[in-house]
Amino acid sequence: MLTITEQELLFHEHLSPTLTRLFKENSKGWGDFKRSDKLVLGGRAAKQRVHTKASQATGARSHSGYPTAQAGEVKEALIYLKRAQMFQMGFDGFALESARKSGALMSPEEFEQKGLFVNVQDDMSRQIFGDGAGRLAVCNGAGSTTKTLVVDHPWFAQATIFLKPGMLIDIYKSDGTKEVDSAEIDTVDSDTQVTLLTDESWSDNSYVRREDTYAASLVPGVGEMMGIMGFCSNADPPGLHSAGLQNLPVATYPMWKATVDTASSPRPFTDDLVWSVLDKDWVDADVLFITRKIRRVWLAYLKNFGNFDLAKSSVKWGKWEGVPFYHDGKIFPMIPDKFIPDGHVLGVNKGDITIFCTDQNAEVTFEQGTAGGYLQKVADKNEFVVEGHIFANAGISNRRLFFKIDKIEEPS
Repeated sequence: MLTITEQELLFHEHLSPTLTRLFKENSKGWGDFKRSDKLVLGGRAAKQRVHTKASQATGARSHSGYPTAQAGEVKEALIYLKRAQMFQMGFDGFALESARKSGALMSPEEFEQKGLFVNVQDDMSRQIFGDGAGRLAVCNGAGSTTKTLVVDHPWFAQATIFLKPGMLIDIYKSDGTKEVDSAEIDTVDSDTQVTLLTDESWSDNSYVRREDTYAASLVPGVGEMMGIMGFCSNADPPGLHSAGLQNLPVATYPMWKATVDTASSPRPFTDDLVWSVLDKDWVDADVLFITRKIRRVWLAYLKNFGNFDLAKSSVKWGKWEGVPFYHDGKIFPMIPDKFIPDGHVLGVNKGDITIFCTDQNAEVTFEQGTAGGYLQKVADKNEFVVEGHIFANAGISNRRLFFKIDKIEEPS
């Protein structure tokens, strides 16, 4: 058996690089948006300059006088850091020693089979594309002393998309009253139903959240990160952020909102639908996020109009491959992702999003144990625990650059 010092070296040589690489490569946004670790309030928040009104003092003149001076309105918002991920990974000594013996990185499949790696990339992607509310699902009907939980979701037909066996959940009423505390999901039975390990009771339309993520007030270190669905909106985000995105309410700052194209019922996806939004002077998106089904629709659309070269070509956003969309001589990458809400196209300005974190050069912070090392030995076992975290939140400076199109028909 290797000593704790030798195990520590193996962790850094073989496992730590793989864990951080997997996280970065599988979380859209985290590795592609710019990051900053310039923090205030003792490292608990960041300052973000926000454009809430633009000057209109420009244009042609019929005399030598300049336009009447106007000042743009710039506010300074605080972006509170969140405990976006707190995780714990278990390793057995056999796997660590085997990794050194093989002289190669362990595959992700082996991590999964041995229970060595708890994936954080899906949850980070969910938060980056979310609206900061932390709602995994909504209870579809009240439950009384039952294990059967039926849910729906405002964005997904597959309402259980974020629910997994073994996950611990809390259930809250919309007013913040906790109804279920730390219930474990036993099985995911369908797109709309899960079975819990214990009998629980809840109200209709209550929110399903991850264990211990809900917070009643907007302060550092509580709740979840703000995400793209919060940016691509013309309203104040729900939950903690109901006082306004970055604490700037739309009622007070009417220009602090994205363009939203919606309809009373689903409509076909066409190029005109996207063009009509991109034509607006204030919209300045440079990447379009779409669902996987809309990607299929767009490719079929191109082929039906005989544009086979365009249908076969691809464009990249960072390391992610997508399909091209042309507008006024500019190519926009359309990037599909499983966490984009059904029937949505999200227009994002990549350069306007900043992910604020404690260390912009580190993907994950591993915590040192009592002996000073990262691997903490489990007493009387050839097993080790590694604990780590990601403290971060996302902010923007100009919400008008973003847009959202929803209510788009999708194939089955």
